Amino acid sequence: MNGRDEMLKKVQKLNFVMIDTGLYLNNQPENQAGQALFSKYQALHRQAKEEFEGAYGPLTYGGINTECDGWSWIKNPWPWEVED
Repeated sequence: MNGRDEMLKKVQKLNFVMIDTGLYLNNQPENQAGQALFSKYQALHRQAKEEFEGAYGPLTYGGINTECDGWSWIKNPWPWEVED
């Protein structure tokens, strides 16, 4: 697995934990430990996503900076075009 794949896998894992914790909090919204866990993984996910996007470009529309880059993110290889 190359560096790009490792970084992407990290983003995906953190996103999974954040979603899973969020689903738990939908049923237990007053759980302080759950809220703390969600906040922790939300921050870790944000950081990992920013690191990935800084190195390889945006993962989602939310990562596009049109003021600096225009619509240049489509110039990068699409995920299925990246060679191993």
